[in-house]
Amino acid sequence: MPGRLRQPGSAERCSDVIRSGRKIGTMAGRAGISAVLLATVVACGDSEGGGETTAGNDEAGNPFEGESIDFVVPYDPGGGYDTYARLIAPYLGDCLGARVTVLNEPGAGGILATNQTASSPADGTRIQILDMIGVSAAQIAGSEGVNFDLGEFSWIGRIAAPPLVVLTDGDGDMTSFQGLADASEAQFVATGLGGSEYIAAAVLSQAYEIPSTIATGFPGSPDATNTVIAGDADAHVMPYDSVLRFFESGDGAPAAVLSDELPQYMPEAPLIGEFEPQSENGQELVDQLITLADTGRAVGAPPGVPEDRLAALRDGFACAMENEELVAEFDTQERPVDFLGGEEYAQLVDEVLDPTAEFRTVVEESF
Repeated sequence: MPGRLRQPGSAERCSDVIRSGRKIGTMAGRAGISAVLLATVVACGDSEGGGETTAGNDEAGNPFEGESIDFVVPYDPGGGYDTYARLIAPYLGDCLGARVTVLNEPGAGGILATNQTASSPADGTRIQILDMIGVSAAQIAGSEGVNFDLGEFSWIGRIAAPPLVVLTDGDGDMTSFQGLADASEAQFVATGLGGSEYIAAAVLSQAYEIPSTIATGFPGSPDATNTVIAGDADAHVMPYDSVLRFFESGDGAPAAVLSDELPQYMPEAPLIGEFEPQSENGQELVDQLITLADTGRAVGAPPGVPEDRLAALRDGFACAMENEELVAEFDTQERPVDFLGGEEYAQLVDEVLDPTAEFRTVVEESF
């Protein structure tokens, strides 16, 4: 894995190129995705000029050379966030010339680890992958136990932002989104209050004026999904990559994808834009839910990381995310990637943390 630390600012310039390559690959079909992304990242590297340089030989110096970095996952080993971190860690370490170790710190849906990161030394040696839908919603709602301000975090970049999808029973009477909207009562499922599943169900119910209940108390998201597949509930709103296997097997149906285009690996499905809410306020709720989902899975560091160290982390992260070997590993595991540089991502976070009063109310009532 060739390591290279590029000059500050290249992360943001390359993010647009990578997103464009992914979209082209999606239109070309699954077989073309890897090839297009590989060509894209190579072209991106060439366009920066100067070729590849090892992290230790960068003109500005490498502040992380020989240091140890903890890459914190706020959940138990084995899940999707853990997989992303463990795939990225060796490439990030190579790009920075550092030792990157993945640490699992589960608790309170990611709140405990995020609190710890917020109060850690601002030297960049502790970074964290975050479920930004969950922690952003918790901050918006002023949830008990939240001792962080995501607007102050030192953002390194976004890994992926898988759109939400409304999953219904593939053989049920209410497989379409219009069927849900027209129902006398629809039952959504979610693992518990305050989670992205619950918030999404609450927002969609209000936006489309769907009489609904939200059943909770499931041990995990797969249990909630299986309740819909068994025909004992009507819908479950989840990141599409978490339920993709149910669509591929035909056990579940994608009633609507909350995006303006079909994401990578997703089979044909209706987009939420095909279903118009009955009011402008309803459309605003849907738009803000989509923006919240756009925060996705990101990597951040404590507030106040010095500019030179933050620039090195951002460039090192971009270097890792552009590595063709890592891109191929993501593709093999059907892990979606939607890279966004740290500066642009920080602007997205600020937008999400300033919702309309109506959206804030729905989020607050979801806790």
